[in-house]
Amino acid sequence: MSNLLLEIGTEEIPAGYIVPALKQMEVLFAEQIKENRLSYEDLHTTGTPRRFILSVTGLPRKQKNAVLEVKGPSAKAAQDKEGLPTKAAIGFANSQGVKVEDLKVIKTDKGEYCFAIKEIEGQRVFDLLPDMISSVITSLTFPKSMRWREGRFSFARPIRSILALFDRDVIRLELNGVKAGRKTNGHQFLSNKTIDLENADFDFYKETLRSNYVIIEIDERRKTIRDSINTLLSRYGTLLDDEELLNEVTNLVEFPCAVKCSFDKEYLEIPPDVVETSMKEHQRYFPVKDKDNKLLPEFIVIIDRKSDGNEIPRKGNERVLKARLADAKFFWEEDRKIPLHERIDGLGNLIFHENIGSYLDREVRIGKLAHFIADGLNYSSEKLASVERASRLCKTDLLTEMVGEFPKLQGIMGREYAREAGEDEEVAKSIAEHYLPRYAKDVLPETETGIVLSLADKFDVITSCFSTGLIPTGSQDPYALRRQAQGIIRILEDKGLNLSLGNILESALSNLPDKSTNNNNETIAGQIRDFFKDRLCHNYLDRGYRYDIIESVLKSGYDNISDFSYRLEIVTKISQTSIWKSLVTVVERTYNIGKNCTAHGKIDENLLNEEEELKLWTLYKREKEKILAYVKPKKYEELSLLYTHVFAEPIHNFFENVFVNVEDEALKNNRLILMKKINDLYVNNIANLALIVEHE
Repeated sequence: MSNLLLEIGTEEIPAGYIVPALKQMEVLFAEQIKENRLSYEDLHTTGTPRRFILSVTGLPRKQKNAVLEVKGPSAKAAQDKEGLPTKAAIGFANSQGVKVEDLKVIKTDKGEYCFAIKEIEGQRVFDLLPDMISSVITSLTFPKSMRWREGRFSFARPIRSILALFDRDVIRLELNGVKAGRKTNGHQFLSNKTIDLENADFDFYKETLRSNYVIIEIDERRKTIRDSINTLLSRYGTLLDDEELLNEVTNLVEFPCAVKCSFDKEYLEIPPDVVETSMKEHQRYFPVKDKDNKLLPEFIVIIDRKSDGNEIPRKGNERVLKARLADAKFFWEEDRKIPLHERIDGLGNLIFHENIGSYLDREVRIGKLAHFIADGLNYSSEKLASVERASRLCKTDLLTEMVGEFPKLQGIMGREYAREAGEDEEVAKSIAEHYLPRYAKDVLPETETGIVLSLADKFDVITSCFSTGLIPTGSQDPYALRRQAQGIIRILEDKGLNLSLGNILESALSNLPDKSTNNNNETIAGQIRDFFKDRLCHNYLDRGYRYDIIESVLKSGYDNISDFSYRLEIVTKISQTSIWKSLVTVVERTYNIGKNCTAHGKIDENLLNEEEELKLWTLYKREKEKILAYVKPKKYEELSLLYTHVFAEPIHNFFENVFVNVEDEALKNNRLILMKKINDLYVNNIANLALIVEHE
């Protein structure tokens, strides 16, 4: 068995491109292996900012032989009346390079046909690899690619070298003018060596590069950085807590080294979020905090070289951060000269979307919708006043110099400027909270004002975009409506808010200005409800809930998303208990027979002439109110237990002994209505378990 080693040497690649590209390489090469009838023992990808690496062990030297069956004319058309080959058969055999007498008749779905059976001899893997590798490299996609020579080939950054070895042999490969060889390079600053590799031994390759100051394994670089930072932080009793920044910095360097730096204490007068953002967003520095999470006038930088006590890297980075912090301090001081409430009118000059209006228009709509939601949650007059004030101010920091420089600080700076201006603390907090959650695992708003403001903001974006046709399609979601919906779902579920999706959509849509749209509000609301249904399904599937249980609970309604979430939890819990099968059977049988029932009205007791149906009706009348009494307090588990206890056996006896679809229309409808009434008790309040798929 043989080994393959591929290194694509490039100019510096953006950190965010590296891991996705390596995953693509792994998948694409595995597909090439399968297409070319090959096998392997291990396939591994890794990389640095200057090289993508693929190592494959256990490859065969030769491709497997293949037997190819080529379909020709029908058996009837291949022979004449005397049983001799026809021109059709002879021509087909010649075209396939086989003798006409070697054609085989095989029975197919469409009858008997002649087939040419050809054995294709496997090729040398060495001869297959150039096309296989070229296909992989040219199929890689990046957020942005560039061209650096004539032709149509593009890549994340210009390719400067290709190392491609199959055991000891250089693979005959040329890509965009770059020929493959056996050479690689050490670290661009710490090693001037050009390294000749004798063979495709990955371990030797890895250790050779390590001795030339290149750590090729991503996990190893990450661990090196983590350990170095934690060593420096240990004196403060803290540990590294920013995995996102760690992952990014890991793919910015080939030979990481941590250096502790400092900055003037005067910059601690700026809000800590500003200082941290200045460090992270622009320079990828790690802030230093004490055990009480208080920011200290120090930071850690990861350099791509040895430090060796050299002061130049430390001083250089301190000088860079000082300039950033000086700008931030200037913005902080200048922005505070104009209070947020004096910026409100200026939002009219900041356009959100030409068909949706300005941020001033949005501020007004958010205020109305937030008041509507708060009113539905029975907020006090004092809280309603906070909601009104916060809604007026929540977008004003978009006009500040600080947010212009650091867009990720929107909301956060609004909170800080509101505090400086003496606004109520809950109002100030809610300005930052109304953007929460910003991503899947982000924290949620905590203040009552922040909760309704966040909901109002997100609902306004969704309804505004849907009303103007800006609906997510496939991977296209420029206004992050899926994320907005996910945030709404998380808030409603986590806070247990009993709000009507339909009522909120109606209120939000009524606040929108008239637009040139062919859809009316009812149609738009329907589209948004379907959008939320899809989001709920994806959300809970990702969290491990069964698809059929999700669908069954959705079928019983999701207008109250908090209630939907709780019903889903309870039904999932019950599915693991002994009553599950009986409960599903009751709901399924009563639903299936009653789903096509067009009759409505009361049960005619005079038509209940069978013992089993009379007993069911008696039980229904006696237990209905007891069962429904569990709905309002959301005692869905107790409801399920009682429903099963009451109806499981009588329903079984009913279907064993009573024929429902009799010729007598009145009698049939009476029985169908009875089934529907029993079914509705459960389906209208918890879930339609008729959608459950049998599970072992």
